Amino acid sequence: MAQGYPPPQYPQNGYGQQPPQNGYGPNPYAQGPYAQPPQPQPYAQPPQPYGRNPYPPHGQSPYPQAQPALPPCPKEAGGGRRFLAIVLDFVLAVGLGFAAANAADAASRPKPVAHAAGHAVHHSSGPAVPYFVTLLGVGLLASFLNQVVLARLTGFSVGKGILAMRVVRRKRVMRPNTWRLTRRWLLGFVYLAVVFLSEDFEVSEGDIVGMRSVRWKHLQEYQQAVGRLG
Repeated sequence: MAQGYPPPQYPQNGYGQQPPQNGYGPNPYAQGPYAQPPQPQPYAQPPQPYGRNPYPPHGQSPYPQAQPALPPCPKEAGGGRRFLAIVLDFVLAVGLGFAAANAADAASRPKPVAHAAGHAVHHSSGPAVPYFVTLLGVGLLASFLNQVVLARLTGFSVGKGILAMRVVRRKRVMRPNTWRLTRRWLLGFVYLAVVFLSEDFEVSEGDIVGMRSVRWKHLQEYQQAVGRLG
């Protein structure tokens, strides 16, 4: 019976390793005091979370685009135009107050009533409201409706609408709310009192409570500039 040959034995080298099967010898500098640490791959990328694309879509820039700045608020209308608008609103409120006071006074006067014996007897229609109270109350109500309610709905009062003006907020260039218009209306009485009592009569109200009276054409130019920005 034939006996098998024993497998060939390869002598070990000085480093105690078997020669590799590919025919290349081991690196004698891979171990020992002069061994070099493994070098990192120069093009290795850190792992990305699953489902997230590290690159922007095609056609988009990886850098954020700066938003274009909005144009400034239109400049305030001239002092003469604003003063004329104040006069028109004042005349409207006072005129309605006088009309209401005269009507109430005429209604409260005693009217003669014919008596059976031929004597005229004056008959009163009831307690009369004082003339000044009616004038002041109706005038203030008309002024409030004109400069607060109407301005909130349309952006202008009667006087400002006749002179092609609008009331806007200075920061956002938009129609102001009711509370801001009310504060402006109340402060307007104080401002007018100071102006009339001072020596230099000049309408330079500026931005009262963050609002500004501008011309209608300047506001249209602002809106067109904002529309072009997209």
